[in-house]
Amino acid sequence: MLKHHIFVFGLLLLIVFSGSGCIEMDHHLQIQRDGSAVYRLHYAITEQAITQFRAMFSLRRDLALAEGSVPARDPAPLIMTFLDPSTSAIREQLQQWQQYGVSMRSLRQNTRPQWRDFSLVLDIEDISRLADIPFFAQQGFSLERKETGQYIFNRPALVKSADRIPPNFSQQEIEHIRPFLAGFSTEVRIEVPGRITSTTANQTSLQTAIWTFDFNRRPESLHQLMLQQFHVIFQPPSGVALPHVRLAEE
Repeated sequence: MLKHHIFVFGLLLLIVFSGSGCIEMDHHLQIQRDGSAVYRLHYAITEQAITQFRAMFSLRRDLALAEGSVPARDPAPLIMTFLDPSTSAIREQLQQWQQYGVSMRSLRQNTRPQWRDFSLVLDIEDISRLADIPFFAQQGFSLERKETGQYIFNRPALVKSADRIPPNFSQQEIEHIRPFLAGFSTEVRIEVPGRITSTTANQTSLQTAIWTFDFNRRPESLHQLMLQQFHVIFQPPSGVALPHVRLAEE
């Protein structure tokens, strides 16, 4: 039973490391023709979920000690900030990105009982400089031009090997994780400066790719999120030359 709980909480912590969890989160990245970008985030987490995450980290440490091992390190400071967020803490973390040409256009906390609900807009002067941000270098995306002139936008899957997670949750596992993930939903929207010719998204328009994951409607969406590669190939207009962006692991 102890090893079962360690597996379940290990899986939950993998979700936390990805920047997801028991939250509502909508991402919108709009890449401009000049290589700049605008990033919009709507993020909400319940007060109950904040308390549960605190308890989860405490339990993780206790389980590690019970196994005679060293507790794993906490996620990156920015991720930890969003697990117990405030406008001042978010602003403090993101102000460090100003030196890389990332400025905060707006940050507001929305009124919502029993939730911490935020709307954020960032202006990015040059997407090629994002790779210099340590957090982005590990958690961001790559953008490269093919010989055909098309561009490839790619965000690797959170889990590269499917055998690192079970193919499906058992009913017992669903019951263990439901308190943490009930209400979890996220949407990723990538808007590119050109016509999309291929993508792994489940919704597309001429220049926008959208991925949607909702645990309440489809519990298997959690697996899909962890294994999802965010991949877009697009043809830019004539004369448009975008900067290349590469992740540290690439």
